[in-house]
Amino acid sequence: MVSTSTSDMEKTTPPAAAEVVNESNAAGNAKPLDERTIRGWFLAYSSLISTVLFYALDTTIVADIQPAILETFSETEKLPWMGVALFLGALTILPTGRAYGVVNIKWLFLSVVVVFEVGSILAGAAPDMNAFIVGRVIQGAGASGCYSGAITYISMTTTQRERPLYLSGIVATWSLGSVVGPVIGGAFAQSSATWRWAFYINPVVAAVTAPALILCLPNIDPAPNLTFKEKLRTQDWICIVAFLAGSSCFTMALTFGGIVYPFNGGPEITLWTMTGVLLIAFILAAIYHPTIPKRHRLYPIHLWKSLDLTILQFAILVNAGCMVTTLYYTPLIFQFTRVDGPLLAGVRLLPFLSGMIVFSILNGALMPRLGYVMPWYVLGTALILIGAALMSTIDASTSEPRLYGYTVLIGSGCGSFFTAGFSVVQQLVPVAELSNAISFMAFGQTMGQIAILSLGGSLFQNIGLQRLRQLLLIDQLPNF
Repeated sequence: MVSTSTSDMEKTTPPAAAEVVNESNAAGNAKPLDERTIRGWFLAYSSLISTVLFYALDTTIVADIQPAILETFSETEKLPWMGVALFLGALTILPTGRAYGVVNIKWLFLSVVVVFEVGSILAGAAPDMNAFIVGRVIQGAGASGCYSGAITYISMTTTQRERPLYLSGIVATWSLGSVVGPVIGGAFAQSSATWRWAFYINPVVAAVTAPALILCLPNIDPAPNLTFKEKLRTQDWICIVAFLAGSSCFTMALTFGGIVYPFNGGPEITLWTMTGVLLIAFILAAIYHPTIPKRHRLYPIHLWKSLDLTILQFAILVNAGCMVTTLYYTPLIFQFTRVDGPLLAGVRLLPFLSGMIVFSILNGALMPRLGYVMPWYVLGTALILIGAALMSTIDASTSEPRLYGYTVLIGSGCGSFFTAGFSVVQQLVPVAELSNAISFMAFGQTMGQIAILSLGGSLFQNIGLQRLRQLLLIDQLPNF
């Protein structure tokens, strides 16, 4: 069960990096990781989490530069795509995560870094809104590959005892990037550099970190006996197409419902119908694919047979959704009720982020030492529920200390088990399933961010529009 203690987990000694990815070795034959299997650990780890930092930055950096972008392109009707485009690209995290279990991890990681930088350059140099949207989609595809690749590398090159602490560094890095993203974007938009440098800054920093990534990351080939063509044939292309198309329809249906298209309109009905059809096709292919072995299928649906793994995936899905929704909408409370600018709104996020970072570090340091997993999930869930319930009671007159306190509760709850599942799940599967387990959890985390944030945005805009109509005593408001 999920309540298995980490002391019990440590009885299964963590394997060396080469053994983790060698599917011919049994878990029982794994040997202790006595020496670091990654050269230049500090440089390599710093470079790995720098890619996570820029993923977080580009998740929120557009938030306060949308007016400047619209002023450049004058295509207001495409405003929703500024946010949703990155998440559509990030849906590739599942096929990319699956590829990490087959192809050379180092070169795949370097490739997705290049994809991310190409997307950044295209978004920054975009001559029109369509090119900008394409650039954001490419950014998302590369960034999600960097994120899952960083988790894979850390999982394969650290011991079970130290792994939670290093994974908590991802949470701290993500939190930092998320809060400074709008500030950096606003600073560029208000300067002579213009908003375009909010994207150009990515390849500039990548040029600095590239030598460490190239020289310090080890070559890990999960399937050294297969040719490149044979590795391509192991990919579940039917599920990849059904998953990406279905997820895109799902995201657009949630994002556009009631905002761009009426809920009972033809486009919305079509999007939801296509989502259902493609979901059914995806599930059937994941279960009954005639040519791809079960362990090589895109989505490891067979892991659902384990109640523990299913609960862990659902927990990280909800946790990620709560985290990113609070992160996006807390600044709006202060901007609407206190007329804050981007910089001050970012400062007001510090209580939330501090609670998340502190509890994430505590989880990473104490969970292996104390040997208990379940209390972190119980405590975190309770804190999120209490904080969210209190946030639902606020209004424009709510004092700032109360707002800070409520967000601290949510942040502390999210931090309590945001990355815990990545450590726990690896002890519940055979060594050969390690890549699938990481992909399984990363999928839940990304879908939580996409689904709950999209749903939150739809509720925010639809209810806000309804309240404005009531306030202004008119039946219709023009589209913005």
